[in-house]
Amino acid sequence: MNIKQIKKKYTCLDFLGKPAKRTAHGFLYHAPWREDTHPSLSVTVNGRGWHDMATGEHGSVIDLVMRCLNTTNVKRACEELERQAPLSSSFSPLMISGEEKKKEQRFTKFEVVKLQSPGLFAYLHHRKIDLQIAKQFLQEARYSFKEVDDDRYLYALAYVNDKGGYELRSSIYKGGTTPKTITTHWLVDGAPVVVFEGFMDMLSFATLCGKVRHNYIVLNSTVNAPAAIDVLRSITDKVLLCLDNDEAGDDTTKQMFDVLPLAVDIRSRFAPAKDVNEYLVNKKV
Repeated sequence: MNIKQIKKKYTCLDFLGKPAKRTAHGFLYHAPWREDTHPSLSVTVNGRGWHDMATGEHGSVIDLVMRCLNTTNVKRACEELERQAPLSSSFSPLMISGEEKKKEQRFTKFEVVKLQSPGLFAYLHHRKIDLQIAKQFLQEARYSFKEVDDDRYLYALAYVNDKGGYELRSSIYKGGTTPKTITTHWLVDGAPVVVFEGFMDMLSFATLCGKVRHNYIVLNSTVNAPAAIDVLRSITDKVLLCLDNDEAGDDTTKQMFDVLPLAVDIRSRFAPAKDVNEYLVNKKV
């Protein structure tokens, strides 16, 4: 298809999926190319145009994909859109029933391969993660939510936990597979153990250190704190708590302190940022 045909066939809604909020003038999203606590990416009702309220940038669906990939290569953006949009359009402006929502997150295709897609490398670049460090911990998931008769698929960063489940992340998707639990990395003999909520913060921490200098435990969700505590009870080396600077992080840190009184809370090093990745993204070189 040529550019005109692609613009006619696909909308920003196809590429971005479900919005954070619906307004009288369209839809609001969190801008995929930065930490965007309050959604500032506005998409028109028909999905044909977008406007970044923080920077004034705007354009068509192809411009949007180029912005997400941090490229000026129109051909590459079109290829990326054709690759993702046909399967990522799980959002409809119409109300979706509860049963349909349940079906929506069922994978009809799921496989894990070596991290290789340029779009995922671009996403890591936007988050300022060192790619060589990322490759030590991440794989690539290729998946879809509906049956297709060709090789089309969505893709996301895949981070495996200690029971074989995966946390999945991309610029347009945040999800995972079961079973859910923590991920432990015993990498450096005698080094402290640093505890994070999510793998992006772990990768950000290692990036800031310049290389892997510690052992890591990633909760993958604060509900998994008890599992981490069970592991850490037997650890005699220093335990560093690096959870988020928010209410959930406060509660989980206290929960861990109650059992691990010798642990050290290092979150203040990254304040006022919410987490390590936000600190990294905003850090001036």
